[in-house]
Amino acid sequence: YDFVNPQSLTHTLETKSIGGLYLAGQICGTTGYEEAAAQGVVAGANAGRAALAARIGDTPPLPFVLGRDEGYIGVLIDDLVTRGTNEPYRMFTSRAEYRISLRADNADLRLTRKAAEYG
Repeated sequence: YDFVNPQSLTHTLETKSIGGLYLAGQICGTTGYEEAAAQGVVAGANAGRAALAARIGDTPPLPFVLGRDEGYIGVLIDDLVTRGTNEPYRMFTSRAEYRISLRADNADLRLTRKAAEYG
């Protein structure tokens, strides 16, 4: 199983060695459609925002990053980029120290502000 060491990525899923190159999915050491989709949302949002800013000659945008306390996507990405993995990574709720507060019924309270900030 070959993959890029996820510790070579930032929390935006941009590679540290090649600016503007964002990775998501199995290449980052994950397995499963859900993990790939979650990474694709973050990598795609950051790549799109950076490309738009570059195209209009604007300063680089604030990075779109979800924290461990904001969603399971934040836990997934933080685990990968800070701890790495030796085997295909799966996101388990037991990995989240904030799992009691990461519920569907309060997602609007956790994420609406971020959605408004990042459009």
